[in-house]
Amino acid sequence: MLPLFKRKKIIASSLIILAVGLGYGLHFGLEYANIAAAYAAKTMCSCVFVSGRAAESVKSEDLYAVPMAEVQLDETKQEVIAKVYHLGQAKAIYRKGLGCTLVNEVSEEEIKQQANLQVMDTLPSQDFPLDSIPQYVDTSALQKAIDRAFEEKDKSRIIRTRAVVVLYKGHLIAEKYAPNIRPQTPLLGWSMTKSVTNAMIGLLAKAGKIDIYQPAPIAEWKNDARKAITTDQLLRMSSGLSFEENYAKPSDATQMLFLKKGAGAYALTSKLEHEPDQVWYYSSGTSNILQEIIRRQFDSHADYLAFPHLHLFQKIGMKSAIMELDASGTYIGSSFMYATARDWAKFGQLFLQDGVWQGERILPENWVKYSATPTPKSNGKYAAHFWLEASDKEFPQDAFMALGFEGQSITIIPSKELVIVRLGCTPNENDFNRNQFVKDIINAIK
Repeated sequence: MLPLFKRKKIIASSLIILAVGLGYGLHFGLEYANIAAAYAAKTMCSCVFVSGRAAESVKSEDLYAVPMAEVQLDETKQEVIAKVYHLGQAKAIYRKGLGCTLVNEVSEEEIKQQANLQVMDTLPSQDFPLDSIPQYVDTSALQKAIDRAFEEKDKSRIIRTRAVVVLYKGHLIAEKYAPNIRPQTPLLGWSMTKSVTNAMIGLLAKAGKIDIYQPAPIAEWKNDARKAITTDQLLRMSSGLSFEENYAKPSDATQMLFLKKGAGAYALTSKLEHEPDQVWYYSSGTSNILQEIIRRQFDSHADYLAFPHLHLFQKIGMKSAIMELDASGTYIGSSFMYATARDWAKFGQLFLQDGVWQGERILPENWVKYSATPTPKSNGKYAAHFWLEASDKEFPQDAFMALGFEGQSITIIPSKELVIVRLGCTPNENDFNRNQFVKDIINAIK
């Protein structure tokens, strides 16, 4: 038998390890509960006050990942409070034109005192020509392809497509919506927002405010190894910055989106893990760093908020577009933009038309070519805040896509003059075969 003092030492050490483990577990649990509550509050707030959907529908369909959340919706105050296991709590508030914002690390009053969106919309509503569909389009096959996107064949594999829009040669040739979703319903694009951030950088490049091949204009990086990172490398997600893109647990991505007041401010504290251009790694943090860069190009907060509306959305008639803010007042350029399916299609059409809309050049010359050029080290699957498809040889190899969580997609195919939008809420994205869906639509146009 061990001497008494040794037994006491072992017991004491075991208790310390147990206490540390319990403390870490409690901290992890609290953080997870707060993230889950924030996800629930933000989702409910945006779906009700931006999309105009019924709370019951949101709870049964969109909050599948956080069934433990207790959600309190106040339609008069236009706010949502969510709680998880009495451990985590979060609040999201709605502001007209700006969508919903999580109240993180600053007071609700401070958020409400920030600049409002001051944009006078004097442009007429722009919609797609309603000419007859060309005779060589097999309308029956086209409709069948679209109908299949809405089919629910297996209750264990939920598809939940909400909207499909097909543009051919700039004309709307087909669209379909789920029950309770209308052409006027703004829907979340999730990471398709990254492609809008790409366009905002393009606008600044066209104005001569940013050279994407020069070191990113971030004062906090000027005295360390990150000073060499370019805006191009951020757009291509080859910056080498350390960032954990994991949504199954507390991580850089979940903290940034759901716990921090400034998404971009948090992400730009990331350390350099690899030399730039040596590793490709998908990182929502880089998208929000880009938004931090964009904001710093403006003298006032109001001018920054108005920027995408005046120079992008209104130019192409995206009247429904709402980009949501973090608590610091910066657009969450990685994840939180809403627009109708038709308006998402207009964004795709702008890129199909080489950045030109009704004779006016919106994006710089060659910007679309740049945006669709493969990024080294990405195995041909990523460009500059747009995705590519190199593995499926039957898929058009000139196609490039804006993609988002739960199966959101804008597929742009220059050789076919096609823009295909699919929006939905598919818990397991692989359950919806996007490539086959796109190929079926292509095959309907002989």
